[in-house]
Amino acid sequence: MKEIELWKFIEEKLNSDLEVILMVVAESSKSSPGRAGFKMAISGDNKLAGTVGGGIMEHRLLEECKRYFESGKKINLVKKLYHNKTSPGEKSGLICGGTETIILKSLQEKDKTSISKIIKHYDNLESGTLKIDQSGILFNESNTHQSKISFDFRSDNEWSYQETSGQPYTVYVIGGGHVGLAVSKVMSTQDFFIITIDPRKDVFTMVNNTYANKKLFIPYDEVGKHIIEGDRSFAVIVTSEHDTDLAALKSVINKKLKYIGLMGSKAKIKSIFSKVIEQGVDPELLKKVHTPVGIEIEAESPEEIGISVAAEIIKVKNQKPVEKADE
Repeated sequence: MKEIELWKFIEEKLNSDLEVILMVVAESSKSSPGRAGFKMAISGDNKLAGTVGGGIMEHRLLEECKRYFESGKKINLVKKLYHNKTSPGEKSGLICGGTETIILKSLQEKDKTSISKIIKHYDNLESGTLKIDQSGILFNESNTHQSKISFDFRSDNEWSYQETSGQPYTVYVIGGGHVGLAVSKVMSTQDFFIITIDPRKDVFTMVNNTYANKKLFIPYDEVGKHIIEGDRSFAVIVTSEHDTDLAALKSVINKKLKYIGLMGSKAKIKSIFSKVIEQGVDPELLKKVHTPVGIEIEAESPEEIGISVAAEIIKVKNQKPVEKADE
């Protein structure tokens, strides 16, 4: 949960009366290491959270922030950096090609209210709209922003960055056994909120699952009632039995989710699909199920399966929509 950790870091530092500078990648191109939406914060005691791409570029930006701390001045800049040595604009120090536009902004007492709202919405798995401009940070608790990220630059004194914020990417790990534990562990290194679901409270893999942000002990056929729909929600079914896989799949198949994955052999999946169709599920809905689950890496152990599942989820999350050709 890197994004929420960054905002909590900022809140903690501001509450300690320390200065904080926020850096946000507003837009990027080509092979730029920092992508739009990447964020980093540095506080007056030289503590850090997040990243805007790393390397010499990030080092130079941090040094610039430290000079502002030392001078007592506030920073409110938009910098377009070029990742090569021949471009006429400001060089980032990198040579990977492309550009990266970064907002550098001193946060102030008046920004604390918006930051608290962002944290509350993350905790409640609710979305809203974050807006950053030359005047400060604003958070609209209703999600009025149509696209995930947008940046409008008119001049150094007139610009606006907006993004859908608050509701994190959420993975519902349905099944709390060995594979569920492995998936939870790998996904905990990513910017995902992890909800692990299993009706068994005493199974040791659920007890030992310290990676899930939340655990639900509910029947598998009730999972769908607890899922928030949308393109930030991902479900992976890794229960231990044929019948529980079937119950879980039936419960989520009608939900509008970014990803549904189902673990099992080809024979097992064929049997499950046949049974859910017999029970009234539209066969067309089954086409969206990723199965056998995970990227093909010849995975055998629960840990290897966890890595392959996480890789597939990340791939789906990062896929760009296919643009339709003009008719």
